[in-house]
Amino acid sequence: MLIAQRTRELGLLRALGADRKQVRRSVLTEALLLGLIGSTLGLAAGIGLAAGLIKLMSAFGMNLKTTEMVVSWPTPVAAYVVGVGVTFVAAYLPARRAATVSPMAALADAEVAGVGRPLKVRAVVGSIVGATGVAALAGCAAATKTASASSLLGLGIVLTLIATVIAGPLLVRPMIRVLGGAFPALFGSVGRMSQRNALRNPRRTGATAAALMVGLALVGGMSVASASMSKSFDQQIDKTLGADFVIQNGSFVPFSKEVTDHVRATDGVGLVVRARFAPLAVRLPDGRRVETTAAGYDTPLDDVAHIKYAQGNTTSALAAGHLAMDVDFAKDHKVRLGSVLPVEFPGGRTTRLTVGALSDQDSADGFGTQGGLFFGIATVEKYVPNGQDSALYVNAASGTGADQLRKALDTTLKPYPQVQVRDEADYKKLVHDQIAVLLYLVYALLGLAIVIAVLGVVNTLALSVVERTREIGLLRAIGLGRRQLRRMIRLESVVIAVFGAVLGLGLGLVWGVCAQQVLALQGMKALAVPWTTIVAVVIGSAVVGIVAALLPALRASRMNVLAAIAHE
Repeated sequence: MLIAQRTRELGLLRALGADRKQVRRSVLTEALLLGLIGSTLGLAAGIGLAAGLIKLMSAFGMNLKTTEMVVSWPTPVAAYVVGVGVTFVAAYLPARRAATVSPMAALADAEVAGVGRPLKVRAVVGSIVGATGVAALAGCAAATKTASASSLLGLGIVLTLIATVIAGPLLVRPMIRVLGGAFPALFGSVGRMSQRNALRNPRRTGATAAALMVGLALVGGMSVASASMSKSFDQQIDKTLGADFVIQNGSFVPFSKEVTDHVRATDGVGLVVRARFAPLAVRLPDGRRVETTAAGYDTPLDDVAHIKYAQGNTTSALAAGHLAMDVDFAKDHKVRLGSVLPVEFPGGRTTRLTVGALSDQDSADGFGTQGGLFFGIATVEKYVPNGQDSALYVNAASGTGADQLRKALDTTLKPYPQVQVRDEADYKKLVHDQIAVLLYLVYALLGLAIVIAVLGVVNTLALSVVERTREIGLLRAIGLGRRQLRRMIRLESVVIAVFGAVLGLGLGLVWGVCAQQVLALQGMKALAVPWTTIVAVVIGSAVVGIVAALLPALRASRMNVLAAIAHE
């Protein structure tokens, strides 16, 4: 865009005797200086942001101090390498283009570089890269292994993003005609001119929208993935949790036997099922040794949890000398019902356990970690003695209501503030809050990217106003009012911002659906699309367009009409 604005300047340099290498060198030198300045400012801003995040996390109870913040030497090195490198790479093609400007461009009112050039090369390259990216995403959706699906997802995201940036200008004319189709009817000639301004230079419009598109594509993808995770966990909790209440430490660490004894003695408690976890290593028939964590439960497990079995049942799973595992994990490692597996516990304790049941939960992690291993709590007590309970599943006694029991449990656990009582709704809220923390952090980082995108829109519009100085002067001379002029520039900005948003969100939705396919391999099979968030982002993009146009529109409206008409 900068090269387009300085066509006549660069042409004048050629006319005065500068050769192509000198012109190219001057542009690249300018880019290096900008990269150095930008990297320095970015590094300073990043350190300030880190200090702010530390203070914010301290406010939420995390014991962190800004005095303990460490800025090691790789940080500034990476900042300068990335900042200067990206700026140099971004300037290379414009520098080559600048070197090809004819000296005659200094002597004539030449057309802005790139406006009329065909987009055939972009079409071919974008199609090839895009087709490869789509194939990778299709492979991700069809994959049956998490590792391969994740790799294909990452490759597909990168390639489709690159393809969309390359082919973005090709999509400008059809999409802007649709998105701005109502402008002439709503705003008359001003609306028609704003739409045509956005259409007149597809490269500029595509480049302006690209930064916003990238940020919103990530927002869309993360929104779909997080909504799908939340819905999947909700369904999993509904299907598996059968207890009235679950008692756990707030940080999920085990608690003392004293807590269990007090809960059992609480009025209104009818059934208490303990859960303990034990690290172990198991030797599998395929020769692999897998280190994981297994869960141990009391025998009335069916009264507090709904477990689906492919083979066997809870009785055989919790029997002495037996264990259960996820059926898919068993198939992957050639384990069958009745297989006898060597198991190693901490402290060098070893035994051999018989596979008494194969569970068929949506998630193998529901009753353990990798492999979904679980057995009777007597096995844990035998091979991991002096252990502590990690959770208690509690049902109310006959004649006791849930609200009544909760009040009693809250009273019992008052001396143990770290231990919490949760029902099904509490569990769902806990999961949603945990996902939200990660999502908010991502949104905060993406917010910075969107701010940068807004600055890009402002910069591009400002340059566009300079480029069209004479045009604006002529429009004002034939009767276009200042308010109409400002409206024209705002509408142009809005349609470009919404174009970037629609393109980004469309791409993000595809990424999100593919990401959900990866999550489905881990048992999170529900797909959820947060349409409210999507609509809010589109509306927010229109607002972003209005805000980004404020200064350029104000500048344009303050131009002196005669000076603008005489502008060279």
